[in-house]
Amino acid sequence: MTASGITGVFAFSEQKLSPSIFVHGFPDFQLKSELKGTAQLDYTSLALSDGGPYLGCCSSLPDHSITVWNWENAEPICTQAQAGRDVFSLLFNPTNWLQLCALGTTSITVWNIEKSASFHTKLFTRNRLTPTAICWTTTSELLVGCAEGFLLLIDPESLSLSVLFNPTCKETHSSISSTCVEVVQTWKLEGPATTVMYSPDYEILLSYSRTVSD
Repeated sequence: MTASGITGVFAFSEQKLSPSIFVHGFPDFQLKSELKGTAQLDYTSLALSDGGPYLGCCSSLPDHSITVWNWENAEPICTQAQAGRDVFSLLFNPTNWLQLCALGTTSITVWNIEKSASFHTKLFTRNRLTPTAICWTTTSELLVGCAEGFLLLIDPESLSLSVLFNPTCKETHSSISSTCVEVVQTWKLEGPATTVMYSPDYEILLSYSRTVSD
């Protein structure tokens, strides 16, 4: 299931053979669209953009593809086979729907969606840590939480990575342009956070794990 507070819609998929994805309005719960893709079994992740009627989905079978739909007219915009293997979370850039981040069990991939074709560019992959949660910032950078306790900041344009929090060090150095970034509060969870999400006004941050939510 996924939702967009700005566009006022939420979407979910069926758990059965050849599932559909349903897009509903909120708070009226009116059905706006039904997307019938090629997935044979299920979808491992869904994402709605805040910049228009766009939905990203990751299918487990038959080809582990990532597909971006225009849910208003129920038409796929582009698809990439094998891009969704081991992916468990998708997230659109809230300020640029043409950027989609895919979080896998061992990698982070940012896809640029070309308007004129279905061609993609793989911008960034990192395998040394185990990513568990991602969150776009208001400046189109990516905050990445890792199972090992690290908090990373990735700039998908320059391919730069900064460590905002290192659990093995008392002091963490970060260099992001000329801006000083400081971690002001931390929470101890019983397990790695699997979902991190801002409210539409960016005043509230939700972090969720399988055992604890704050």
